[in-house]
Amino acid sequence: MKKNKRFLYLLSLGHLMTDVNQGLLPIFLPIYKEVLGLSFTAAGLVSLMSFISSSVIQPLFGFWSDRRASRWLIPAGCLVAALGMALAGWAPNYVALVASVFLSGLGVAAYHPEASKTAHYLSDQHRATSMAVFSVGGNLGFALGPVVAAWLLAHGGLKASPLLVIPAGLLSLLLWSQLPSLGRAVAGPYSGEEEAALSGEPSEAKDSNFKALLLLLVIVVIRSWLQAGLTNYIPFYYINYLQGDPSYSSMLLTVFLLAGALGTLVGGRIADRWGCKNMILVSLALMVPIVLLFPHTGGPWLFVLLALGGFTLVSTFAPTIVLAQNLMPGHVGMASGLIMGFAIGTGGIGLVIIGAVADALGVPAALASMALIPALGFALTLFLPDDARERRLSQAL
Repeated sequence: MKKNKRFLYLLSLGHLMTDVNQGLLPIFLPIYKEVLGLSFTAAGLVSLMSFISSSVIQPLFGFWSDRRASRWLIPAGCLVAALGMALAGWAPNYVALVASVFLSGLGVAAYHPEASKTAHYLSDQHRATSMAVFSVGGNLGFALGPVVAAWLLAHGGLKASPLLVIPAGLLSLLLWSQLPSLGRAVAGPYSGEEEAALSGEPSEAKDSNFKALLLLLVIVVIRSWLQAGLTNYIPFYYINYLQGDPSYSSMLLTVFLLAGALGTLVGGRIADRWGCKNMILVSLALMVPIVLLFPHTGGPWLFVLLALGGFTLVSTFAPTIVLAQNLMPGHVGMASGLIMGFAIGTGGIGLVIIGAVADALGVPAALASMALIPALGFALTLFLPDDARERRLSQAL
């Protein structure tokens, strides 16, 4: 068990190293725009290519992971994610920039399903807690990305980006050296035991799981819309609407993201006691008043409110992954890719709707409208299967 925990911490560290590269792009993109003389449309296409390679493609890596043991994707994904961003800093033209960013996204997409699947098999009965340990690395990495980007820009600019390969390369070597031991730790599940169990399920149970999975995907998309909306409109509200200090807005956003990372850890533990569905319900219910209070709160209480919001919203990160994996017991890699890649990645689509509201009615109205998002998510979550009840029944048997 202690060895399994060590492996979980190592996978979480790899998750951090991989997702730092996703957090770099929003800071580097304005620099790329100036250096290469890009239009806003061309710069937006760079972000789109990153989204496609890191999120949309991710379920395909999950499908591959389920078809065959591909643990080598763990160190390879970590290294490629950093290599792509390192090459992007030296890109001589637009095509090279897009190709480099796309390559980095492929590394992100390769790492998540296989590493999440491995974390799933390393867990004991406390699956949400184990998944939270793995997930918090990614949330921290994304939150620290802007900090790393600022440090690189202050120590050589974009040309310093190859420095990213040094820690990623060392960690990838460590991950590679642990693959044999990791393979022995998860040998049973990888031999097809869960696939065999799935094949014996009645067709009615499979249909029920499929419907529940589709519903869960919609709920995760809704949660991601809210997270993307708050992440983007906190700066808009204080910089563009209130004409505030950008550094103050940056501090607010950092508090929100770091509190979310802490919420990931705590949320997993709570979900193992309450059940994943109950955890999601409570989180979404609390987000409604938090969102409504945000424009009416100031001073130190604003930091408290944002910390509470980030903690509450992101606390459902691990429980949603565990629910998906439980609904697809023979396709854990695919379940991970669908939740961590496709469903979470589509959160950016909701920004288009929120942006339309902001253009028509103003930023405060756009913020107030976001309260409808968790309310809708709460209503849909009521129809998810009660995993806490099912677990109690299985323990009683």
